[in-house]
Amino acid sequence: MRKFKYLFLLLLIFLIACPSVSPQGKNVPFNLSLIYPISINRSIKDNVTFNLGIIGSKFNNLNGVGINGGFSCLENNMTGLQINGVYSEIRNRLFGLQITGGVNNIHKGGTGVAIGGLANMIFDDFKGVQSAIFTNLCFEKTDGVQVAGFYNFSGGEVSILQLCAGGNITGQTLKGVQLSFLFNFASFQNNGLQISALNITKNQRGVQIGLFNLSTNNSGLQLGILNTVTEVQSGTTLGLFYVYKNTKIDFLLSAGNLSYATLGVRFKRNNIYTMADFGGPVVHSNTTKSILLTYRVGYSFNLDYLNINTDIGLTHFANESNQVSTKLSKNQFGIGLRVGVEKYFLKRFGLFINTGYYALADSYKKPKFSGKFLIEGGFILL
Repeated sequence: MRKFKYLFLLLLIFLIACPSVSPQGKNVPFNLSLIYPISINRSIKDNVTFNLGIIGSKFNNLNGVGINGGFSCLENNMTGLQINGVYSEIRNRLFGLQITGGVNNIHKGGTGVAIGGLANMIFDDFKGVQSAIFTNLCFEKTDGVQVAGFYNFSGGEVSILQLCAGGNITGQTLKGVQLSFLFNFASFQNNGLQISALNITKNQRGVQIGLFNLSTNNSGLQLGILNTVTEVQSGTTLGLFYVYKNTKIDFLLSAGNLSYATLGVRFKRNNIYTMADFGGPVVHSNTTKSILLTYRVGYSFNLDYLNINTDIGLTHFANESNQVSTKLSKNQFGIGLRVGVEKYFLKRFGLFINTGYYALADSYKKPKFSGKFLIEGGFILL
């Protein structure tokens, strides 16, 4: 320990004793810095080939290799390899590989690889790879890859890939791939591929795959549970529910001999509709702790005074206990056919009554079917 103290003291004396008057803008083959200006370089206009900063360093260009225990600040470019403990700032461009435990701050973009323990902040076009545990923020075009744990942002186009657990945003056109768990957003246009729980863009010309896909105009492909197109549809949309600019959305409250209470939402465009029901308790269940979930597809005959609806649906039943003692039967299913009439009395209120037939399976495992006639009725809220 005493030897280390003596060595540190000698190093400090050496750096302080370095000539303080030297030409500015010189080339320094090797720079040793405690913290600028306690360093071999005495001007921020100096250019360095190899730099070792114990706490931090500050100079003009790095054309080689730089290692800093704390921070680095370059007034101009970094060309080569730089490794920093906490923070790095390049006030012009990066050409090479930069690795920092905390944050990389690059003012005018560049070409290469930026790896930040927490974040990368790049304020101009960047070509290459950006990787961070938390977030990548590129405020102009990204021609390359952004990989982050939580969030990626590119103010301009993205041409290859944005990958993260949280969300991806591009402020202009997506020409590559966005992959995330929560959301993807392409502000102007998607010409590539978006895969997430929620995908949003204005002009959808590529592919959207997710739980919810939202676009203003679609000339590509949407695959999801709920797909929306608010203005022009000239592409293909496949999913359970579809909302277009003239789609009518209704909420239905009902009760019957299948469920004591049911809430449904219906998406109807022209005469075709899709619908989801959630209800409980289930009437035929041997426990009150039971629910059902139904998906239905149907066609409506719109007459002058009332509508006649016909649909087919698949229902999942979830019960607290087995319904058949000889096998696993907490979960059951049924296939139902319905026909019904509905009448609107006010602009946003109506009544309906349905009848039909259900084929009920006692279990998903080696199911045995039984028949049940259906009767239900309720209110329509627009």
